[in-house]
Amino acid sequence: MRSRSNGTAKHGVVLLAGALMMTACAPKPAASEPQGRILAVDQVAGYWALTEVGGTARCDLALANLIIEGVRPVLAERCGLSTVAAAKSWRATATGFELLAADGAVVLAFRRTGEDAFQAVGHPYRLSRAPLS
Repeated sequence: MRSRSNGTAKHGVVLLAGALMMTACAPKPAASEPQGRILAVDQVAGYWALTEVGGTARCDLALANLIIEGVRPVLAERCGLSTVAAAKSWRATATGFELLAADGAVVLAFRRTGEDAFQAVGHPYRLSRAPLS
Protein backbone atom coordinates (compact mmCIF):
# COMPACT_ATOMS: atom_id res chain seq x y z
CA MET A 1 0.00 0.00 0.00
CA ARG A 2 1.32 3.45 -0.94
CA SER A 3 1.85 6.13 1.61
CA ARG A 4 -0.75 8.89 1.37
CA SER A 5 1.84 11.60 2.07
CA ASN A 6 3.94 10.46 -0.91
CA GLY A 7 0.95 10.83 -3.29
CA THR A 8 0.10 14.23 -1.84
CA ALA A 9 3.68 15.43 -2.27
CA LYS A 10 3.72 14.30 -5.92
CA HIS A 11 0.39 16.03 -6.52
CA GLY A 12 1.78 19.25 -5.00
CA VAL A 13 4.87 19.09 -7.23
CA VAL A 14 2.68 18.65 -10.32
CA LEU A 15 0.51 21.62 -9.34
CA LEU A 16 3.56 23.80 -8.66
CA ALA A 17 5.14 22.85 -12.01
CA GLY A 18 1.88 23.67 -13.80
CA ALA A 19 1.65 27.06 -12.09
CA LEU A 20 5.24 27.89 -13.02
CA MET A 21 4.62 26.94 -16.65
CA MET A 22 1.52 29.13 -16.84
CA THR A 23 3.40 32.05 -15.31
CA ALA A 24 6.26 31.66 -17.78
CA CYS A 25 3.84 31.78 -20.73
CA ALA A 26 1.89 34.82 -19.51
CA PRO A 27 2.57 38.06 -21.40
CA LYS A 28 5.05 40.26 -19.60
CA PRO A 29 4.17 43.92 -18.97
CA ALA A 30 6.07 46.54 -20.94
CA ALA A 31 8.54 48.65 -18.99
CA SER A 32 6.19 51.61 -19.48
CA GLU A 33 3.15 49.82 -18.03
CA PRO A 34 2.14 50.61 -14.46
CA GLN A 35 2.48 47.91 -11.82
CA GLY A 36 -0.56 46.46 -10.13
CA ARG A 37 -3.95 45.59 -11.61
CA ILE A 38 -4.29 46.60 -15.27
CA LEU A 39 -6.59 45.65 -18.12
CA ALA A 40 -5.42 42.52 -19.92
CA VAL A 41 -3.22 43.43 -22.89
CA ASP A 42 -5.11 41.10 -25.23
CA GLN A 43 -8.31 43.06 -24.51
CA VAL A 44 -6.66 46.20 -25.91
CA ALA A 45 -4.16 45.05 -28.54
CA GLY A 46 -5.36 44.85 -32.10
CA TYR A 47 -6.73 46.97 -34.91
CA TRP A 48 -9.08 49.84 -34.01
CA ALA A 49 -11.13 52.50 -35.79
CA LEU A 50 -11.10 55.89 -34.07
CA THR A 51 -13.98 58.23 -34.86
CA GLU A 52 -14.73 61.73 -33.64
CA VAL A 53 -18.15 62.05 -31.99
CA GLY A 54 -20.08 64.68 -33.96
CA GLY A 55 -17.18 65.24 -36.34
CA THR A 56 -15.56 63.80 -39.40
CA ALA A 57 -12.11 62.90 -38.05
CA ARG A 58 -11.14 59.26 -38.35
CA CYS A 59 -7.99 57.21 -37.74
CA ASP A 60 -7.02 53.57 -37.94
CA LEU A 61 -4.91 52.44 -34.99
CA ALA A 62 -2.86 49.27 -34.68
CA LEU A 63 -1.91 48.53 -31.05
CA ALA A 64 0.83 45.89 -30.92
CA ASN A 65 0.64 42.98 -28.51
CA LEU A 66 4.42 42.63 -28.49
CA ILE A 67 7.09 44.61 -26.69
CA ILE A 68 9.87 46.27 -28.67
CA GLU A 69 12.60 48.12 -26.78
CA GLY A 70 10.50 48.14 -23.61
CA VAL A 71 7.26 49.51 -25.09
CA ARG A 72 4.23 48.32 -27.03
CA PRO A 73 4.25 50.17 -30.39
CA VAL A 74 1.24 51.92 -31.90
CA LEU A 75 0.73 52.80 -35.55
CA ALA A 76 -1.78 55.45 -36.64
CA GLU A 77 -2.79 55.21 -40.30
CA ARG A 78 -4.97 57.49 -42.42
CA CYS A 79 -5.05 59.90 -39.50
CA GLY A 80 -5.37 63.67 -39.71
CA LEU A 81 -5.40 64.14 -35.93
CA SER A 82 -1.95 65.34 -34.91
CA THR A 83 -2.55 64.30 -31.29
CA VAL A 84 -3.20 60.70 -32.27
CA ALA A 85 -0.56 60.63 -35.01
CA ALA A 86 2.05 61.68 -32.40
CA ALA A 87 1.51 58.47 -30.42
CA LYS A 88 4.45 56.05 -30.58
CA SER A 89 3.45 53.45 -27.98
CA TRP A 90 0.64 52.44 -25.63
CA ARG A 91 0.19 50.94 -22.19
CA ALA A 92 -2.69 49.24 -20.45
CA THR A 93 -4.25 50.83 -17.36
CA ALA A 94 -6.81 49.62 -14.82
CA THR A 95 -9.72 51.11 -16.79
CA GLY A 96 -8.40 51.11 -20.36
CA PHE A 97 -5.16 52.29 -21.94
CA GLU A 98 -3.03 55.33 -22.75
CA LEU A 99 -1.39 56.40 -25.99
CA LEU A 100 2.14 57.69 -25.34
CA ALA A 101 4.47 60.10 -27.15
CA ALA A 102 8.08 59.15 -27.90
CA ASP A 103 9.15 60.66 -24.56
CA GLY A 104 6.58 58.59 -22.62
CA ALA A 105 4.15 61.48 -22.02
CA VAL A 106 0.46 60.57 -22.22
CA VAL A 107 -1.04 61.77 -25.52
CA LEU A 108 -4.55 60.42 -24.92
CA ALA A 109 -6.17 58.21 -22.30
CA PHE A 110 -9.04 55.86 -23.13
CA ARG A 111 -11.48 54.13 -20.79
CA ARG A 112 -13.26 50.93 -21.65
CA THR A 113 -16.98 51.36 -22.34
CA GLY A 114 -17.81 47.93 -23.70
CA GLU A 115 -16.43 44.61 -24.88
CA ASP A 116 -14.81 46.15 -27.96
CA ALA A 117 -15.24 49.86 -27.30
CA PHE A 118 -13.29 52.70 -25.67
CA GLN A 119 -13.95 56.41 -25.14
CA ALA A 120 -11.19 59.05 -24.95
CA VAL A 121 -11.06 60.80 -21.58
CA GLY A 122 -11.75 64.52 -22.09
CA HIS A 123 -11.91 64.26 -25.90
CA PRO A 124 -14.73 63.40 -28.34
CA TYR A 125 -13.10 60.22 -29.70
CA ARG A 126 -14.43 56.68 -29.72
CA LEU A 127 -12.62 53.47 -30.57
CA SER A 128 -14.22 50.33 -31.88
CA ARG A 129 -12.66 47.12 -33.21
CA ALA A 130 -11.92 47.44 -36.90
CA PRO A 131 -12.14 44.47 -39.24
CA LEU A 132 -8.87 43.40 -40.81
CA SER A 133 -9.01 43.79 -44.56
